[in-house]
Amino acid sequence: MATLKDHLVELLESRRFRVEEKHGYLYGTRDDISVVIMAASDMLSDDIQDFIRNVGDFNGRKVVASLSGMDESVQKHLQEKGIHYWGREEMEHEIGNLHLGSLSEEATGSLLEEVISDEFPQTPTEPHEQAVPIIVESTEEHAEQIVKPTITLEDVRYLARHEIQGYRFDLELIPHFLFHYLLNIDDKRQRAGIVAVNALTEHIETWRWGFELVDSIDTPSSKREPKVDEERAVEMARDAVAKEYRSYVETVRDFGHSEIIERSKPRPDAMVIEPKGLVYLPVWAVEGKGGAMLVNSSSGKIISEHLHGPEAKQG
Repeated sequence: MATLKDHLVELLESRRFRVEEKHGYLYGTRDDISVVIMAASDMLSDDIQDFIRNVGDFNGRKVVASLSGMDESVQKHLQEKGIHYWGREEMEHEIGNLHLGSLSEEATGSLLEEVISDEFPQTPTEPHEQAVPIIVESTEEHAEQIVKPTITLEDVRYLARHEIQGYRFDLELIPHFLFHYLLNIDDKRQRAGIVAVNALTEHIETWRWGFELVDSIDTPSSKREPKVDEERAVEMARDAVAKEYRSYVETVRDFGHSEIIERSKPRPDAMVIEPKGLVYLPVWAVEGKGGAMLVNSSSGKIISEHLHGPEAKQG
C-alpha cells in the first residue's frame, strides 16, 4: 500500500530531484535547487514546531505536506516562517496528475513549480472539509491513549504472505512512554523530536512523524501492561537525548597516534524534556510456517522478522 511519502518521492523524482530520507524528512536535490519535505497523513502541533527548528539552517525550500486538516492560524505561521503547506486537496490533485501521466518537464501549475518559484499564496489554503483535526483530544478524562492503526488485517496478511506464510495474526497494544525534547545546541541551532521508551523491552527510538491518538480502536486487540515505570523511563529518555546532544557538540580530531575530543561548552538550557504520558502502540504479531514478524500498525514498518527453514539459511 503506497504511503503519502511514497507519492512525494515519486513526485520529486518526476521533476529530476535526487531523493534521500534523513531523520524522517525527504530531501530532494538537483543542480539548481533543493527542497526538504515533512510528510504525514496526520500530525501533531509538536511535529510542526520540530520541523521548523530542525530545518532552520536548511538553505533550500521547505514544505509541510499532510492529509489532515490544519488550522488557518498554523498555515499562516508556516507561511511567516517561509514554509509551504500542501494540504489534502492539493495533494489529491497533484497525485492524480502524476498517475495520469500529465506531469512532464513542460507542465505548469504543479506544487513543486510553485515551491521553486517561491510564490506564496496571499491567503492560506482552506482546510479540506473532510480533513481530520491535527490533534484528537480524549473524550474521557482518564481514557487510555492509543496510536490509531492504519494497517488492517488484510494489509498485514498481504505483507506476510510470502516469506513467513502467516496463519496467525494478533494485534497487541504495546505501552510506550513519550517525551518531547528540545536541544539548544548553540545560539543558532536547535533540534527537537519525540523519544519513545518501550515500557516492555526498554527499547528507545525517536518518533518523528505525527500520529493520531484515539481512546479506542475497533479491531480486537490485547493490551500488554508496562514493566517499566515512568521514573525509569524518564532516566532512559534523558540518557538518550544527552547522547544525541553530545553528538552535536563533540568534535573528534585524529592526530595519527591519538584522538582528541573537543566539546563545546554546554548551555544552561541545553536540554529540555517534557513528558507526554503513556500511549499504546498497536503492533501486529504474526506467526507463520516460515517464521514470525512484528509489524507497526501505524507506519507499516516491520519491527522484527525471524525466519526458519531454507529462507533463514540463505540469509
